[in-house]
Amino acid sequence: MSESFMYLDRILYPITALGPGERIAIWVAGCSRECPYCANPELWSRHDEQKIEPERLANYINTMKDKKIDGITITGGEPFDQVEALIGVINELQIETEILVFTGYKIEEIKENPVQNRLLKAIDVLIDGEYINELNDGKSTLRGSTNQRIHYLNSKVIPQYEEYLIEGRKIQNFVYEYNTLSVGIHNP
Repeated sequence: MSESFMYLDRILYPITALGPGERIAIWVAGCSRECPYCANPELWSRHDEQKIEPERLANYINTMKDKKIDGITITGGEPFDQVEALIGVINELQIETEILVFTGYKIEEIKENPVQNRLLKAIDVLIDGEYINELNDGKSTLRGSTNQRIHYLNSKVIPQYEEYLIEGRKIQNFVYEYNTLSVGIHNP
């Protein structure tokens, strides 16, 4: 793998609020975009204690292969700021499942960047565009604001996503390091 480490804030399972089925959700740390009113501004910065080798993260996910895993959601922070490391994780996975990535970049920007485009080719679904608080309609499933778009890069996943989108926004609450962590697409 080309990057010896990445920045990981947390990984949770099972998540049902960020895509269809029971999913592994990965939050990376570090974001060069820093959208106003971001849901996770605490993930803009990177800290040394968040460093992890891509192989170690992949190995951890691989230990879960006996569980029901319907997908993996990668969010952040900004996943496309850590492309090489994430590709390394994906390449080491022994679990065959669909992968959804949230990004503040637009797909057009990603396609123009040869490095970022490599990650685009390794995933199934992309939700793109910066979060704009004024465009949070409180009901768009999987999208924080209506300018964000869902791109199906693998047409095989469309039926499960169409069914999921009908269900509306979902929120899950977890106790995480003695704090309550609310996961999902929130209202403004």
